[in-house]
Amino acid sequence: MDLPQELIDTIVDILHDDGPSLKSCSLAARTFVISARKHIFKKIEILSSSDTSQRFYELLCSSPHIAPLVEDLCIASVLEKFPVTCAYLDPSGDYMSGRALSLILPLLTELKRISIIENGDVSQTCVEFSRSWNKMELPLQSALANVFSSPRLEAVHLCGFVLESPCHLLSLFSKAAALKEMSLSRLYFTQRKGRHELWPASQLWRPKLQSLLLNYFNSADLCQYFVNPQIDLTHVRRLTLATVFPEQREKMVLATSLRHSGGVEHLGLCVAYNFETYISDLSPDLFTTNLRSIHFFSHSMVKLLGIFVKTCPHDSRLKYVTLDNFTDTLRQTKVPELYTAIDATVAHLPALKTIEMRWIVDEPSATPTPWEADVHTAFSSLMRRGILRITKFQWQGSLYPLGWE
Repeated sequence: MDLPQELIDTIVDILHDDGPSLKSCSLAARTFVISARKHIFKKIEILSSSDTSQRFYELLCSSPHIAPLVEDLCIASVLEKFPVTCAYLDPSGDYMSGRALSLILPLLTELKRISIIENGDVSQTCVEFSRSWNKMELPLQSALANVFSSPRLEAVHLCGFVLESPCHLLSLFSKAAALKEMSLSRLYFTQRKGRHELWPASQLWRPKLQSLLLNYFNSADLCQYFVNPQIDLTHVRRLTLATVFPEQREKMVLATSLRHSGGVEHLGLCVAYNFETYISDLSPDLFTTNLRSIHFFSHSMVKLLGIFVKTCPHDSRLKYVTLDNFTDTLRQTKVPELYTAIDATVAHLPALKTIEMRWIVDEPSATPTPWEADVHTAFSSLMRRGILRITKFQWQGSLYPLGWE
């Protein structure tokens, strides 16, 4: 019995993230092929540990109807052996030095999202383990620059690169008028002179970002380049910052709330390891009109929570607070008066629905751990009111567990 094509399309759409089922559907009947193919090729991953790029290029040449289906491309490289000494990684001999990738990119005419992650699964975050943009072959540089400046590009994730300057970085995306999401991690710059020059006032920077992630604990402080009248941040609703400079963090948040836009709705802050040095207080300016959730990562979870509840305005419309932690530091913060103060202050934040404490563990276990018992005892009032939630998740080996490579 024949099924209406609309029903077939609906069935396949439900299976959009189930690869094996999509492949089975594409083999079931011709009526399934077009819908299944659309999802199968929507996202493509090219890994350095295989000949993916060459095989994918051959597929695109033999089946040109596939290229327009690709909307999301991820290019990931993982080093198996680290060089003892080097200025920065020389790509000669690896997947980015071949011709295939530079030939693939121009074929992907409908590309909307691109991620290029260098050395993404290791904790080495210094310049020696990053890729030099200028050492890539010119055809690949040109192909990537064309993708970055495409008026169709909506999202970009760039991690582990060495570029000439922040202005060089910004110039790569200056024409991407549709760009809404940007994630920049572990970026380094070779030019020392003029590093603090802003984006030229005479040049237009077209993106109207809605989501921005900047991680520069071990690289450049990029905030000072984004806080610029030529760069419009008033559309940003999701902002994630890993910085040791509180004043830069606050400038970024304020820049999103200019022109009465209300500011960010979801704010992520990664606090430096030396908590007492870099954060003795949180600025009330962080709590913009639109802020609905805030996500902290810190080694001093309870101290940070105490500072948060003290600083958060009572008329704030903030609903959700998440705190991530590497280790069991609650036992090192046994200050009953701090627990009492947190309990009492939370009562004056009527919009607040949930405080989630997330501990990173080597292996999740159903058996309650000592720190869970400590939390229940320390914050019994919050537990009874259903405000406090305890979560533990497995350590993945990334330096920043929030996904901030």
